[in-house]
Amino acid sequence: HRERPRHVAGALGSAGYGPAIARLGLPALQESDAGLGVAKPLRLGATALPSGLATAASFDPAIAYAGGAMIGGEAHRRGFNIMLAGGVDLVRDPRNGRNFEYAGEDPLLAGTIAGNAVAGIQSQHVVATVKHYAFNDLETARTELSANIGHAAARESDL
Repeated sequence: HRERPRHVAGALGSAGYGPAIARLGLPALQESDAGLGVAKPLRLGATALPSGLATAASFDPAIAYAGGAMIGGEAHRRGFNIMLAGGVDLVRDPRNGRNFEYAGEDPLLAGTIAGNAVAGIQSQHVVATVKHYAFNDLETARTELSANIGHAAARESDL
């Protein structure tokens, strides 16, 4: 069978939507793009968590898990089943416009905090798709520049 594109009736209007494929038992994919709270629909309001840096400053994985569970629950209640959540790059350049999303410059702490936040989201039957794994240190003109880096340097700095 070949699936044909259909209209997007039923989309909640956030990051993305994929219609259900009933014959395969696949539900509609309702995506929200926000790691610190549910983005849209705005009329419903949502809890905004502290920044990833603030959560990491607690040094408490349980707080990260609880925050993830809270926003995962809100997403689920609003009909979302995917959150594009969990910015996991390391803070390497203070000019990076996404540093607030990340959990700091220490790889062990950042991984522990981000991993617990993702586990909290997923505990609410919402898929968390982590993003910005490494080398996403520049927002301005980010699609126009190349970030070529050797394997050894990558392992020493970000991986």
